Amino acid sequence: MTNQIDTRRYDIDWLRTLAFLLLIFYHIGQFYVADWQWHVKSEYQSDFLKNIMLLVNQWRMPLIFLISGIALALVEPKISASKLLKLRFVRIYIPLIVGMYLVVPPQLYYELIQGSGYTGNYWEFMNFYIDINTDRYPEKHHDPVGLITWNHLWYLAYLFHYTLAYLLLKPLLTRINWAYLTQNVSLFIIVFLPTSLLVIYDIALEDDFPKTHALIDDWYNHAIYFTVFLLGYILAKSKALWDSIINHRKLWLTGACISFILIILRFNRVGWLDGVHGEYPIWAQLSLTYLWAINKVLWLLTVVSFSGAYLNRNSKLLSYMNEAILPWYILHQTIIIFVAMNLAKYALGGVLESTLVVIMTFIGCGIGYEIIRRFSLTRFLFGMKLLRKTVQSKLPTSKEYKTKEGLA
Repeated sequence: MTNQIDTRRYDIDWLRTLAFLLLIFYHIGQFYVADWQWHVKSEYQSDFLKNIMLLVNQWRMPLIFLISGIALALVEPKISASKLLKLRFVRIYIPLIVGMYLVVPPQLYYELIQGSGYTGNYWEFMNFYIDINTDRYPEKHHDPVGLITWNHLWYLAYLFHYTLAYLLLKPLLTRINWAYLTQNVSLFIIVFLPTSLLVIYDIALEDDFPKTHALIDDWYNHAIYFTVFLLGYILAKSKALWDSIINHRKLWLTGACISFILIILRFNRVGWLDGVHGEYPIWAQLSLTYLWAINKVLWLLTVVSFSGAYLNRNSKLLSYMNEAILPWYILHQTIIIFVAMNLAKYALGGVLESTLVVIMTFIGCGIGYEIIRRFSLTRFLFGMKLLRKTVQSKLPTSKEYKTKEGLA
């Protein structure tokens, strides 16, 4: 493919690592942010934390899918469709199933304790959790599998199915010269096109298909995530487009900051754009929808461009985290909930408790990964490459050496 970016992009590796680390902090914040629903909640809840969470909640998952699309395009010339399908099944689908049965259940266990008054022990809970015909806690059911859930691992399910969609579209995608089509794209189009698509999705789909993360009925999310997945794929096909985005990083950052300030003002109910009795007129609703969408696009452009400018270099830490980040992602939310719910018993106060939750979550993820990476079975279950056995040849004795060289 003309202009295919086929060199190793360490900035994408860094961006992937940083995006998932940000996700860990975000999920810790979910435990403490006021009014926002989550699996369990702290008694120490913060209204101000909403402003910080708003900074990242609109683009954190689109960023991860954008990176996934970029990564797919970069490996496309090096891997066949059948090998990609096999790889995604082993590295994504199997860890998803393992996570649903071994990692995620404690999250629902503590959710039932806090929200539904469950008083039984964990093993009793597991007996009805794995029973797809259970009649316990019907409000928590995910038909047709009962209480079994993937919770935060929904990304793995979506990525696997987006890979299937990509394989169906691959004959068409590989016929298009993306580098040629995007070589003269203006800055206006770079922002306006994805922004307008997001606005269309908001207007056409959001009300009828609210976010569920349940895969089958989650069409609003699919529209957003599959679009940015494909945009990431296209971006990796055009060096000119990527360079243009990197070169205008300060512009993206300025626009992102301005639009976020406007969002915060609106979120904290400064009175501009209000209609009669607090209802927005049509023009104001459309303006707010565009504001949210353009802010999302500008932050995506900002993080991609700054990482491309400053993070395209390898390091020992990056090599370590490239392998560690998937197990960390699988483990982190369960560790957060386990640690937070057990610390809550001691009434430590919001500052000390949240600090300990952060520290103990990262320690837990680190220890979990160090255990997982040492055994072939656990590496397989958590989507890691299996260790290759190195066969060391036995050094010949002096007599064998002489015989081999014809000297004996």
